[in-house]
Amino acid sequence: METSIIITIVMFLFVAVCLFTNKVPGSVACGIAVMVLWIAGVLADEQVYANFISSSIISMIGMMILTGAVIKTDLLVNIAALIKKFKGGETIILVACMFIPFILCQFIGGVTAMITVIPLAMALAEAAGIAPTKIVLPASVGAQAGLMALPIGGAAVQYQLKNTLLEGLGIMDQALGFWDLCFSRLPSTIIVMLFVIFIGKKLLPSRSLAQSDMLDPNANHLKKSSFSKGQQYCIYLIFIASLVLISMKVNSMLVSTCAALLVILLGFMKEREAWSKINWSLIFMMGFMLTIGTALGSSGAGQIMANLLQPVYGCGSAFIATSVTFIVAAVLTQFMDNMSLINILTPICALAAYSNGMSVIPIVLAVQASCLVSFSTPLASPSSLLAYQLGGYSMKEMLKFNLPLVLISSITSIIWIPIYCGLR
Repeated sequence: METSIIITIVMFLFVAVCLFTNKVPGSVACGIAVMVLWIAGVLADEQVYANFISSSIISMIGMMILTGAVIKTDLLVNIAALIKKFKGGETIILVACMFIPFILCQFIGGVTAMITVIPLAMALAEAAGIAPTKIVLPASVGAQAGLMALPIGGAAVQYQLKNTLLEGLGIMDQALGFWDLCFSRLPSTIIVMLFVIFIGKKLLPSRSLAQSDMLDPNANHLKKSSFSKGQQYCIYLIFIASLVLISMKVNSMLVSTCAALLVILLGFMKEREAWSKINWSLIFMMGFMLTIGTALGSSGAGQIMANLLQPVYGCGSAFIATSVTFIVAAVLTQFMDNMSLINILTPICALAAYSNGMSVIPIVLAVQASCLVSFSTPLASPSSLLAYQLGGYSMKEMLKFNLPLVLISSITSIIWIPIYCGLR
């Protein structure tokens, strides 16, 4: 085995261990791996930072700035205030507690979305005579299901990031579409939410919150915008126009860059403020991860690792391969960070599928969908951990409520993803 292949495999495993254990930040771990591959000569000078000027990374930066401008409007305040208007019984409140975090997660993190919604939901639950523990876990389901569920904000260019990774692996003839990541998850999300509303609520305990002091009403930092209505409508127009143009396959790098510059030129954001809206740790992790993907493809290390999956991907059945991929990832994501798992599994599973003459699209979609079914344990996601602590649920209560959701999501996705890929 060539030295370059050994070094690449070792560095990939190093990144995987760091992401699994959270001992080293993801961006730092990926950066270290890239530097080692560079020094060892596996990566040429021009390859090391090539992905930082790729259209996908630049598009993501532009959309982060644009989303930052949207957050400065009254949009999130109005969405959070919607829950105050809900009147009715348990079903209506459950719908609100799942749907509103789902929408908020298109702009802010899952934990922030929950902290924003739950204090308002508690007031409604108290008025309706509903136990708080009937509300918290459904809110975490909505928050988790909402992550990257819609092609809005930074998620609007997620498909392009996947395509850049596939190109780096040498898979040039297959690509995701703008709506693929959304539509492949939509049926599962809908069915899971319906299950919670009509059946899952009966599996939840009825008692008060264990750590209500965690719900600081000032923690969400949502406040009225200083912009006039006209200025806010202008931001909305830029945002919507950008999403429409990207969905129509207009150059996303051009669209997102122009949109970001426009909100700065119009005075909606200062230059320094715009840079602060960029999640630089995510940008560096994604940029370096794409470069590691390039090393996996060019060195042949990825092919060797993919060959280990021959029993699954060499069976000749795309349905079996997609099913096994989804199930394995869905189990693993209950115990480790879902986004880290997506970054680790996607290149290896995609290469394994491609090497065996299979379409990589259902495999990539299965990894993405399965890794976001992280409901069952406090280790699955930050929002699950918050719900676990806030509600004082036991592991038995968590599993009793969440395992049916994972099972339903798995069955729906395993059936739907191959069908969807046949229709796209």
